[in-house]
Amino acid sequence: MKTISIYSIIAIVFFSSFMLSKDQVSVIPNTAYIAGENLKYILYYGFIDGGKAEINLRHIPTNDGKTIFHAKAEAKTIGVARMFIAIDDVYESYFNEQNCKPVKAIRNIKENDYTYYDEVHYDHVNNKVTSKKNGVVRVPANIYDVISSLYYLRRTKFNNLKMNDTITVMTYFADEIFPYRIIFKGRETVTTKIGKIKALKFQPIVETGRVFKEQDDMRFWISDDANYLPLRVEFDMFVGSIKCDLIEYKNIKNPIAFVK
Repeated sequence: MKTISIYSIIAIVFFSSFMLSKDQVSVIPNTAYIAGENLKYILYYGFIDGGKAEINLRHIPTNDGKTIFHAKAEAKTIGVARMFIAIDDVYESYFNEQNCKPVKAIRNIKENDYTYYDEVHYDHVNNKVTSKKNGVVRVPANIYDVISSLYYLRRTKFNNLKMNDTITVMTYFADEIFPYRIIFKGRETVTTKIGKIKALKFQPIVETGRVFKEQDDMRFWISDDANYLPLRVEFDMFVGSIKCDLIEYKNIKNPIAFVK
């Protein structure tokens, strides 16, 4: 895979595809989120606030008088960290309101002097994507971009998962078909700035050698309630530990599973 920053790795996890290996139905009931939802995160390098991220969801009209979802995720370095690397990354997804299948995805990367911009259009009938950078690429059925797949995940119930169950993941990301696996590691209580929350814990199997020492050096948690909010992701890397936490939310659809 081409060069990917730690912010792109976070995007894969928090704004990423956790697509179960099964055929997509035409309509998936949505009990998890509404247009107007806003989630804000802070990135910690040890005890230092090193970055922030935000994801917004809204409705936009189409030419045929219908609406689709538009989700926009932004991440940037702040404070001392910005003196070393100035990151301003934006990921956008336009996806079907009924089944979360993406219509178009945008990846707009600015990291110091490096810039990268691409738009990817999805053709689910013919199982292909078309991008400004790479032209037409054949892809597996039911493929998602990193943003729309988050919302697909949140419509999927996890009540039947058992310890160490594995979910196979497939997405088109960074100009490639990008598969990986995540393992369900049980239920825990996560303490955040917004309170203690019941959570589902997962462990992605990561590639070792470039960023991570071991395959289990990444973990993430989502709220164990009807929202399935991404709460936290943690990394153990060669350069130290990194944590990204939910710190603020607006316009969520259901009560959060706070622990009193």
